[in-house]
Amino acid sequence: MQYQTLDYYINPHALTLRSIGGDMIAIRPKTCQLLLLLLENAGKPVSKQNILETVWADSVVAEQVVFQSINELRQIFTNKEVIKTIPKQGYMWLPDVSTISTSEPKHKTNRHTITVIICSLVIAFVSVLYYFYLKHNEQPKQNTVAGSVVILPTQNQIEGNDHSWVRLGLMDQVIQRLPNNQAHGVLQTDYVLEVLERAGAPLSHVKPEHIRQIFIVSGAELIVSSKLSGSPHDYQLSYILHYKNTQQKGVLFGRDIQAVIDEFSDKVAKQLGEESALQANNYHADFNHEMLGVAIDLKLEDNHLAAKPLLESIIAHDPENLTAQRLLINTLFELKDYPTVKKHLMLAIPLAQKLNDKNELSRLHYLNAIHAIIEGDDELAKPRVEQALKVARSNNDWLFMAYSKDLLARIAQHQGQYALAKTYYLEAKKHHQVLRCPVGESSVWASLALLAKKQNKLDEFNAALSKAKQIAKSRALTNQLKYLNTLNY
Repeated sequence: MQYQTLDYYINPHALTLRSIGGDMIAIRPKTCQLLLLLLENAGKPVSKQNILETVWADSVVAEQVVFQSINELRQIFTNKEVIKTIPKQGYMWLPDVSTISTSEPKHKTNRHTITVIICSLVIAFVSVLYYFYLKHNEQPKQNTVAGSVVILPTQNQIEGNDHSWVRLGLMDQVIQRLPNNQAHGVLQTDYVLEVLERAGAPLSHVKPEHIRQIFIVSGAELIVSSKLSGSPHDYQLSYILHYKNTQQKGVLFGRDIQAVIDEFSDKVAKQLGEESALQANNYHADFNHEMLGVAIDLKLEDNHLAAKPLLESIIAHDPENLTAQRLLINTLFELKDYPTVKKHLMLAIPLAQKLNDKNELSRLHYLNAIHAIIEGDDELAKPRVEQALKVARSNNDWLFMAYSKDLLARIAQHQGQYALAKTYYLEAKKHHQVLRCPVGESSVWASLALLAKKQNKLDEFNAALSKAKQIAKSRALTNQLKYLNTLNY
């Protein structure tokens, strides 16, 4: 493994530093060890004591050696602000850092041969660049991420209540400002919370083992974690872009929290092949309400009775908080208060249309269809779910396109239209596959198995159930597997 930062590669085993062009940069071993320590903690301050205990653990030295090595690093990366001194905390590496998997050569290579190879590669590289320069206007823009994107709750390290909204509020703003397209889908905030629960991960202090589990259970191609520290008017937002085989670290600074969020949103948008994120003025800050975070925690604990008055209080003070409106409707469903569900749906749907909030509107139409099914009115449910599907399509909302097709399949199945139900289920599976969502795909196979059972098709039942179990086992979906094991012919 090697680290890449700016235009340099750092080999932690050989303690070498070279430019992207292949030139070796002179650096003392201890200074290189200090550089590695800073890179491993990019975006976080490293104390002088930590540096001394890590880099100079085998000798007794004065703090002056730290200052000397820091100065050497600043001279190596001249004309670039790479290290920030944070009073009473230590030193922080500022540029983005990536890890690159490498395999060590088995034999030493002649220096002349290396030079020839490097020159050949440079020529080839320049040729490729020139080719793509000529073809730039002919080629469509390529997305760098295909599949689902998971933005995790932001870890807030600023004391006091003024920034308690950050955990979910910052996360949700970034999510809402990232557009979906034909190749990828950005998972919405409430679904991310489901993914965290599925992975056994906490809402804060997510560890590397949690990241690995999130990759397994969600089908994500990119997971974004972040941490806000510093103080008001001196904000530091460190972040990690987690890919399956590599990661990129960075840190952003700013006096204004919104400016920092804007820059962070743009950083993530560029990873998705977008020029920039949507403007903040298109975002209604539903999750910036501190009480909403408390209500969500209660819902995750299945304490719906306690969550209900909190959500009602939020709506009383902010009627346009559609997230609170929808979460209250979900809570009322759990409490089986269906008349009040209908009342709030009739208020929330026109509001979502007025605010042109497509994310919430598709979900509200979907819940309205569920309400009709509970009331036993399939004929009313069908146009409602078709409305949800229409809005989801216009927004490239792959998750609710899948959910809507699944609900249409269930309605068709209930009405004895088995061929139509199968068509809808298969279409739902395709939408889940765009997100590479294992739970969704496994659930559709389970539904196809039950549809086959309804038609007394034993072979189809066994084949579909086998597919569902295979996905659940390979992705460690424990609860899904428990459910699948209850299904029998």
